[in-house]
Amino acid sequence: MIDAILFVSSMPALVTELDASHPAMLQRNETGAITIPPVVTGFARTPAAIRDDRVLVYARLNDADAAQYRSIQQMEVLAETEYTGKGTADRLYQIVFDDPEKLAKYNSVHQRVRTITDPETGEEQQIRQDKFGILAGA
Repeated sequence: MIDAILFVSSMPALVTELDASHPAMLQRNETGAITIPPVVTGFARTPAAIRDDRVLVYARLNDADAAQYRSIQQMEVLAETEYTGKGTADRLYQIVFDDPEKLAKYNSVHQRVRTITDPETGEEQQIRQDKFGILAGA
């Protein structure tokens, strides 16, 4: 098993590719049409981070699924590491944070610093959250 951070630069392009080459990977409604919004199925994952058409997913894949995802042109495996339990997520995110090109793609989707406003006082506070999702046990 591996944990991976998957990056999609264009969700519409990914849906087009999957519909043509891997239609079973897309969730469908009762009439067989692709659900809206489109959902890629078949693997354990956290909720996706989304900005515009770009998507990040933290996924846990078996070897066969990992090979399949590596073959999808519209999906990039930004980082992957063997799942070994506690500490896996830290290793995985470090791969991204240590590579400027991967980090730029990551930052194009996940907003790591957010400003929140206290509804009672109106006071603003900056919150930093570097990681967008981690699966149980990682």
